[in-house]
Amino acid sequence: MDNQPYPTTGRLASDMNLDLANLKSKIRIDQANAYYYVIATIKNSNGHFLQTGSAPNFQGDLVSLCTCKHLMRTYMDTEEWVGKWIAGFSGVTAGNGKNMLVYLMKVGYAFKSHQSLWFSTKIPEEAKVAKLAKFNKFGDIYQPFDQNRDPFSFQSYFEPVKNHVHCNNNHWHNDINYDGCKGRKATLLVGDIDNSFLWNMPKIYLNDRLHRGQKKGNIRTLLLEQLSEQIK
Repeated sequence: MDNQPYPTTGRLASDMNLDLANLKSKIRIDQANAYYYVIATIKNSNGHFLQTGSAPNFQGDLVSLCTCKHLMRTYMDTEEWVGKWIAGFSGVTAGNGKNMLVYLMKVGYAFKSHQSLWFSTKIPEEAKVAKLAKFNKFGDIYQPFDQNRDPFSFQSYFEPVKNHVHCNNNHWHNDINYDGCKGRKATLLVGDIDNSFLWNMPKIYLNDRLHRGQKKGNIRTLLLEQLSEQIK
């Protein structure tokens, strides 16, 4: 398979492809910061999105962002990310001329390293295994050998499966150790399951054109002013 499968069971599947009104009804609309960006790995096949990259990763009934947007994930200290919102949009080619919403999540958990995520009891074991790069070419979690090694050395982890999407030029080393703003490491982000939403088809779009990089706003403005629904 050349793309991540969208979930067919669980909470993410039950809330998939919400219309804008239902999305607003499920979210507490406040002034929490929201970061949004284009997911370069989203393609469109016959009106359905294909995620050909490892992150956002929506396996294990959780959305995670652990191997993409490295620089963005250094904008704040790890603890500050909890409660912030992340929105990922398609490029205009995949979105039929618009930036279409692919996922929206409120950060429920933030981790300093793959090691700290792997040994955390906050994330279900089945979710970790479903996202494991050791077995899954689209996995966005790397398994450490133990808790006693340097969490930011690639030599402390099992290598990803040979056909992993970040294997070329050992790009996965960057997933383990990335220094960004003010020397911060890239925080690993996992969505709150009650505030994580997916779309596998074009439905809700951003009114303004979004190019590469990311924008910062707040969830209230995003939901009430910047999103519209595609009328069929």
